[in-house]
Amino acid sequence: MKNKKWMLILLSLVMVMALAACGNNEEEVQEPEAEPPVQEEPVQEAEEDEKEMIMEEFRTIVEEGEASVENIKQFMYENLPVLGELEGNYMLDNLENALKKEIDVVNRNIAEFDAEDELMELFGDDFSLSPDMIAEIDDLDLKATVQNAYDNHYKLISREGQVETVIDYSSLKEYQEKVTDEWKEYIDIMAIESDEPPFTDGALTITFDELAERVLGIENYLNRYISGPRQEELLELYENRLTAYYKGLPNTPIAAYDSGEIMDNVYKSYESTAANDGYVTSSMIGEYRIAIRDNDMIVDDGILALADQYIDESVRVLSEFK
Repeated sequence: MKNKKWMLILLSLVMVMALAACGNNEEEVQEPEAEPPVQEEPVQEAEEDEKEMIMEEFRTIVEEGEASVENIKQFMYENLPVLGELEGNYMLDNLENALKKEIDVVNRNIAEFDAEDELMELFGDDFSLSPDMIAEIDDLDLKATVQNAYDNHYKLISREGQVETVIDYSSLKEYQEKVTDEWKEYIDIMAIESDEPPFTDGALTITFDELAERVLGIENYLNRYISGPRQEELLELYENRLTAYYKGLPNTPIAAYDSGEIMDNVYKSYESTAANDGYVTSSMIGEYRIAIRDNDMIVDDGILALADQYIDESVRVLSEFK
């Protein structure tokens, strides 16, 4: 009996060892290799005759007065991928013109549905209405109107206690792959202005140094694209920003109200700006700084009159090659 038990135990051990050996001989299960992501084929540009047909259709839309923002946006979505940069320039030019033309209508539509000032309550202390906040609008007509505006390259901001529609230039960057550097840089300048306006409620919202950077950036653009389609708009923007840099704003003066002595941060900013070579702005602001210094650091009516002269001269020089 004892021998039988030992035989059973021995047999069990042999079977266990045999199974273990079989397990060791089995090849490890290999995880299947992940397939590489499918690379989308780049869209090929159309042949020249096909491009011309597309552009002829687009010009017809523009000339027949059907160039609404929605129509242009849809046409660009359907056709821009197969076109080149020059065609992209022309389409973006017309899109921006349509955006400017329709902005008053958008403002009126929003004001009509916002009789209860729901939007101002929604803004709170925020400068702009983020797209995520649209879902919080209770009035369905107002919500649909605001959403349509955001879908068509507009956005809402709060300026001096009022809701205002502006062009969302940052959203226009979606077309940058199909326009020339001139248009890319223009959109970049305007995007900064629409995302971070330098003035609000009669005060600077950025530093004098940052304002100077924007002014120099605009001058740089104007000098490199002297025959560009947006020279007039940017000259106007340049003059507006330059005037604030020279003379300050009601709630951000360049000098103390009581003594007229120039603010230390403003004078240092003038010094820094004057050190940039090759800019009309820098040359003029250098002379302005010297005039203030020679006037015992006092900004009076004579200095402000001199500022007007320097501003006019800067604009004249930048526009004389047009």
